[in-house]
Amino acid sequence: MDIASLIMTIDNALWATPLIALVFLTSLAYCAAMKFGNVTKAKLQWKLLTSGEGSDHGISPFETFCSVAAYRVAVGNIGGVMVAIMYGGPGSVFWMLVTALVTSAIAYAENSLGQIYKVRQDGQYRGGPYNYMENGLPWKGLGRVLAVIFALFATIGVPFLVTGPSAKNIAMAFQNSFGVAPIISGAVVAVLLFLVISGGVRRIAKFSTIIVPFMTIGYLIITVAVLVFNAKAIPSTIAMMLGSAFNTHAVFGGMLGGAFSYGVKRGVNSSGSGFGETPPSAAAAECAHPATQGLVNAFSVYIDVAVCFCSGIMALVTDCFNVLGSDGANYMHIGAGSAQMAEQAATNTAGVVWVQEAANTVIPTVGGAFIAIALTCFAYSTCIAYYYEGESGLAYLFRNISQEARNKLIWVIRIVMPLMFVLWSVLDAGTVWAVSEVMFGLMAWFNVGTLVFLLPTVKKVYDDYMDQRKAGVKEPYFNPEKLGIKNCDIWMEINAGRIKEDQKV
Repeated sequence: MDIASLIMTIDNALWATPLIALVFLTSLAYCAAMKFGNVTKAKLQWKLLTSGEGSDHGISPFETFCSVAAYRVAVGNIGGVMVAIMYGGPGSVFWMLVTALVTSAIAYAENSLGQIYKVRQDGQYRGGPYNYMENGLPWKGLGRVLAVIFALFATIGVPFLVTGPSAKNIAMAFQNSFGVAPIISGAVVAVLLFLVISGGVRRIAKFSTIIVPFMTIGYLIITVAVLVFNAKAIPSTIAMMLGSAFNTHAVFGGMLGGAFSYGVKRGVNSSGSGFGETPPSAAAAECAHPATQGLVNAFSVYIDVAVCFCSGIMALVTDCFNVLGSDGANYMHIGAGSAQMAEQAATNTAGVVWVQEAANTVIPTVGGAFIAIALTCFAYSTCIAYYYEGESGLAYLFRNISQEARNKLIWVIRIVMPLMFVLWSVLDAGTVWAVSEVMFGLMAWFNVGTLVFLLPTVKKVYDDYMDQRKAGVKEPYFNPEKLGIKNCDIWMEINAGRIKEDQKV
C-alpha cells in the first residue's frame, strides 16, 4: 500500500460512523441543554456581535467574530460541498445545512469554554481546548495528557497540514480560469500569507474585519445572479435535493445513507464545529461573561450555512455536478451544464471547478474568474486563522519558558507555514484532502469527547448568563466562585469591581 492509499484508509477509519454519531449526538445534547438557544437567539447574537470593544489584553467581539468566521468559511464551503455531492448526491447539501445548524451548539460550547478557562500571557488573553482539557476535566492527570496531545495537533497539524485543501483549491481555480501554474499561485499566496501572520493576532483580527464581510457579500451577489438566470430550474432543483435527502427521488432516491453521512461529514468539516479550531480566537476577546463570546461565535455558523448553500445551489441549478455510483466506479449522473463535467468525471475530480463552471453559465469566463478570487479570499483568510491556532498551541506547550524564547519559536511557524503552503499547491488533490481530514478527525475525537464531559459546566454558565438577562442585568458578568467553577481565577480579576459591589449588597 502506497502512502496516499494509507492516508485515505486512515481518513475513512477516523470519519466512520462512530465519529459522525458522536458529533451529531453531542450537538443535539447541547441543543437540548441550551433549549436550542444556539438557533433561537439570533437577535441577541447580532446585538452582542455589534457591541463591545477591545482592550490592551483582548480584541473586540466583532474582530473575534470575523476571525472565527475566517475559520469557518473556507474551501470546504465550495470544494467540500462538491465532494459531498459527488459521493452523497444532491441530498447531501440538505444534510450539510442541517448539520451546520445543529453543530452551532458545539460551536457555542467550545468557544465559551475557551473564554472560561483563558489565561493572560505575554500581554494578551490566550486559551483553547488544551486549557479546558487541563483545567476543566475532573481527572487532572488525564486532562494534562489530552491537553498536550491536542496542543501538538494545533501547533504542528493545523498550520502545516490542514492548509493543503486551501492551497490546492486556489491552485486549481487559478489554473482553470487564468492558466496560472499551481506553483506560481501557491508561491504568491504564501508570500501574502506571511505578510499578515507576521503581525500576530491584532493584525490578523484587523485584516479579518475587512476580508470576511467583503468575500461573503460578494459570493452572495454572484449566487443571486446565477439563481436569477436559472429561475425556472429552482423548483425542480429544490425538489431534487429534498428527494435525494429523503429517498424519494427517481434517480438519487437510493442514496439516503450516503447523503446523510457525506452531508454530516462535510458539514462538520465545513463549519469546523467540534474541531477545537476557534476557541483560541474566542479566548482572545475582551468580554464580561464567557457566554457572550460563545453566542457571538456560534452566530458565525450562519455565515457558513449561507456560503455552503450558495455553492451547492449554484452547481445543482446549472447541472454542473456529477454523482458517483455506490460501486465507486460508474457515474449515476454527469452534468450537462458544462463540458468540463465529463472531464471532471474522467479523472474522478470534484472541487471548485464545478462552481466556476456554474458561474460561467451566467457570465462566461468572468464568472469563473470571480469564483477563483472568492475562493482565494476564503482560503487565504482561513489559513491566517489556522496560523493563530498554531501560535496559541505553541504558547501553551512552551508556557513555562521565557517570552523571548517563545517568540522565537513562534517565528518558526510564521516561516515554515508559507513554505508548506507552496508544497501543498502542487500535490494530488485527493491526498491533500485526506491529510487535512485525518488531522481534523483526530482533533474532533479529542475535542468532542472532552465536550461530552464538560456539558454541565457549559450549561451552568449559559443558564447564569440567561438568568442575569432575565433579571434585567444590561451586561451580565461572570463570577466563577459563585457558580462553583474552579481553575478560572482570571475572571475574579476581570470582574473584580462588580463582584466586590455584589458582595457589599
